[in-house]
Amino acid sequence: MLHASILTAAAVVACLTTAADAPRCQARLEVQRRGDNVTITGHCLNTGVPPAARWTYELRAEKQGRSGSSRNAQAGNFVAAPGQEVTLSRTTLNLGATDACRLRLRVLDEQGAVLAADSLLLPAAP
Repeated sequence: MLHASILTAAAVVACLTTAADAPRCQARLEVQRRGDNVTITGHCLNTGVPPAARWTYELRAEKQGRSGSSRNAQAGNFVAAPGQEVTLSRTTLNLGATDACRLRLRVLDEQGAVLAADSLLLPAAP
């Protein structure tokens, strides 16, 4: 009986969540391939309410292949109005037939807490 009460209490708490608990933004990685070249674009959509938000982004790419490894990191501050999608950063990498690349995009608030993230693993070119 105690087990059922705990589940019921958890269900009640889940139903009491408000719009304030909803994510304030969404991070999205976009990838375009042209031969061995891969262009990666980071985006952030502000899903919150006014006023405009001031956040920071980090975009990291780690490439591994037969010829070795490389790392690319970009970061910066941006402002996004409610409902606005912002293009944060764009980078192009050469991804050969034996290379793979791990991508990570994070959006952080003023205190450095992660608000949203996206990540992808790009396999070698087909």
